[in-house]
Amino acid sequence: MRFLASIFIFTLGLAFLPTSLNAQWVKEDDTSSIWLNAGIYLSDSSFFSNSPDLLWADFSEDNWRKKDSLERRRILVGISIPDYYNGNIRIKTRFAYGVDSTGKERFVSLDEVFAITVLGTPYLNLSESMNENFIKVTLQGVISYVQYYRRIADPFSVSAGTLYNEPREASEYIEEIVDFEAKEIVRKTRVNLEEIVQRDQDLYNKYQNEKRNYATLMKYIKAYNDKHQFEFE
Repeated sequence: MRFLASIFIFTLGLAFLPTSLNAQWVKEDDTSSIWLNAGIYLSDSSFFSNSPDLLWADFSEDNWRKKDSLERRRILVGISIPDYYNGNIRIKTRFAYGVDSTGKERFVSLDEVFAITVLGTPYLNLSESMNENFIKVTLQGVISYVQYYRRIADPFSVSAGTLYNEPREASEYIEEIVDFEAKEIVRKTRVNLEEIVQRDQDLYNKYQNEKRNYATLMKYIKAYNDKHQFEFE
């Protein structure tokens, strides 16, 4: 799926996240049982346990000058996006700011960030992505997905009039499974999808008796999501 939504470039002037988002949140019409707490995740383990390492700081009329100072230093202090936005995010800052579970302020390099969550939706930090660097996880249940175009070198590009190869950028479409049950992210392949269905013997037996094409496989992945409602430990 090509991302055709307008690119949101979040400058620091737009990077304020309201206080009310420092809590678990889900849209009223969300059919998925998976949503994550707002904040900054520094590892896959904290991400899959829904335990952000840092919460977005609360800013009010009393400390707005601090927020303004941080933004002037190009430090990410939060993100505000409309709840109808369905695309990815491009963050251009080098550092992020938040508070840990003890209330201590912390600064982290953006390179250290595994994911962020806004309005219950996680965005994975994928620096190899062609355009935006925080890619939305499409939440469909315990088995969810992330799709993006990855930047790769094209070894076959040759400039006219020269004897040397000059590698240029090419792109590769990547689809990955965000498996909240197994707590891992793997490539979206037929083998990996079938292994998920196989966890449920009843569904797998039914799948074995059908024409095993990709459409049928994805039907059973949906059935797996419907049957296996997920709750964080």
